Amino acid sequence: MKVAFFTLGCKVNQYETDLMMKKFVDKNYEICDFKEKADVYVINSCSVTNLSTRKTRQYLSRAKKMGGIVILAGCYAQEINDEKELQNVDIIIGNQEKNDIVNILEDYIKNNTKKVSYKVSKIGNVKRYIQDENLKKGREIRESVKIEDGCNNFCSYCIIPYVRGRVRSRNIDDIISEVKSLVKSGVGEVVLVGIEIASYGKDNNDENINLIDVIEKVAQIEDLKRIRLGSLEPRILTEENIKRMAKINKLCPHFHISVQSLDNNVLKRMNRKYTREDIFKIVELIRNNFENPAFTCDIIVGFPGETNEEFKNTIDGVKKVGFYEVHAFKYSKRKWTLAANMENQVDGNIAQARSEELIALANKQKSEYIKNSLNRKTNILVESQDEKYAYGYTPNYIMAKIDKKENIVGKEIQVILQEIDKDYVIAKEIE
Repeated sequence: MKVAFFTLGCKVNQYETDLMMKKFVDKNYEICDFKEKADVYVINSCSVTNLSTRKTRQYLSRAKKMGGIVILAGCYAQEINDEKELQNVDIIIGNQEKNDIVNILEDYIKNNTKKVSYKVSKIGNVKRYIQDENLKKGREIRESVKIEDGCNNFCSYCIIPYVRGRVRSRNIDDIISEVKSLVKSGVGEVVLVGIEIASYGKDNNDENINLIDVIEKVAQIEDLKRIRLGSLEPRILTEENIKRMAKINKLCPHFHISVQSLDNNVLKRMNRKYTREDIFKIVELIRNNFENPAFTCDIIVGFPGETNEEFKNTIDGVKKVGFYEVHAFKYSKRKWTLAANMENQVDGNIAQARSEELIALANKQKSEYIKNSLNRKTNILVESQDEKYAYGYTPNYIMAKIDKKENIVGKEIQVILQEIDKDYVIAKEIE
């Protein structure tokens, strides 16, 4: 039987899709492209925004029209109280059931029923990390490794704690085991991801271990070239932690900070536990300890009650930090959240205009950062190659290419960044 997948949302979802694929392959199913004719279609869903849920419905409809059994998995599935709320679905499974997806499918086929199969655990009952089976073989030079699930922050706009649950940290020995397996198969860089990786260890009161400890232990793995971090809640970036991180040579100086806003009033309404001044201090500390670090972030515009002045504070803050990339999101009202019932909901047209202004600024700053990085010595980890060029990222996440004919995929090459060529920076190898 052929199985096709489509993944929406975060890197954790993509990681979990890879695990589900492996379970099907182990049972001799054939994985095919989502556009192909398949016997089974799996949509691993996201519910962070209204746009993501709308896209989920669109792909469910598309899959149903192509025929075959349609499985809805993931965060959007956790929202559904009654399978009648969704059309175009044969099987609904929650985040905790992903590990059992093959058995659920085979039971559905065996029972030969036309009734929707509904397998969704209540998130409130999940107390411990449900152990993932390690990915035994890396598919890319850069691979994600999930180190935790869930979030305790309960930001006023966010549905994630309700569909993912509270923080559950993965056993560190299992993390090390998976990274070693990936490195053995040719992976050169791992990205440590989770729903809220900065909270790693907070559920283990008897163990004095946190995210920085995980990074330090992963860095000790022989032949691993790089470690990159997923999104960071700012409070993990204390002076002590930054100094520890700066001593880890394998850690990429690329920090994706979950900023959300740079206005203190908006941050307070969001239930974020830091201020714009905290962000500025963090950025200064990192710049003092890392060479040419890249800062990227998430920012929500049009949050309930956001005034023109509050949005201007965010714009000014983005300029002050000099973010390399900004992921701009228009506020999306989500059920179960406090913000959904807040007064002064911002008009959609205003939110759209603010999003466009922020994106334009971010694109300008990205160009400036890349220009300021030219003529610097750095390295790229080669991820792909064609007949003329080898392609890879610098540690601070600049996409570069070098003129190279022999196969060097997987190798780390010292280079000087020379000039911008559309989406790439042309680099010259240092002999």
